[in-house]
Amino acid sequence: MTETMQKFQRRKVLVKHWLQFRYMSLVFFSVLLLCAIVWMDAYYTMLRMALASNPGLGPLLFQFNKILIAKMFIYLAMILLISLYISHRFAGPIYRFEKSADIVASGDLTHRVALRTGDELKELQDKFNAMLAALQALVLKDRSLARHLSERLASAAQRLPTTPEADAARAEITSLSQDLDRLTESFKA
Repeated sequence: MTETMQKFQRRKVLVKHWLQFRYMSLVFFSVLLLCAIVWMDAYYTMLRMALASNPGLGPLLFQFNKILIAKMFIYLAMILLISLYISHRFAGPIYRFEKSADIVASGDLTHRVALRTGDELKELQDKFNAMLAALQALVLKDRSLARHLSERLASAAQRLPTTPEADAARAEITSLSQDLDRLTESFKA
């Protein structure tokens, strides 16, 4: 089953827009701030040293500055793509967990979370699936107990004598037995 669970492919890169954009913005602006600080410090130091030793380097440093700014935009674009890739590895599993939680909330305890190979949150997937298996086992146990109690009630109802009071009790026992049979029917286990 795990082979079939891990073969699906996500077709959308942005599956949780708000989460991914927030993550990408955080990474992008952190790196931008760091680049700006380092660039300004290095450029100011280099400019002071170069102009102190050779005042004619001004135009060359201006051209160097333009090249450096162009490269900075290329690097920032690369950082955006990398942060998109990393955010996708987290947002995809979170999206899968949300969809799985919706399925389980509808009563399907046979559902299991299936993440792609290489996705993050694999440990959470294992814990979530173990929790579902435990819940499924509990529901099956309760269903078996309810069935057993229903059979005992039906047997007790058959042993009642045929009197008007006993007939009323028999009807009540039959109703209780039917309620027990429906006790866990909303779960797919």
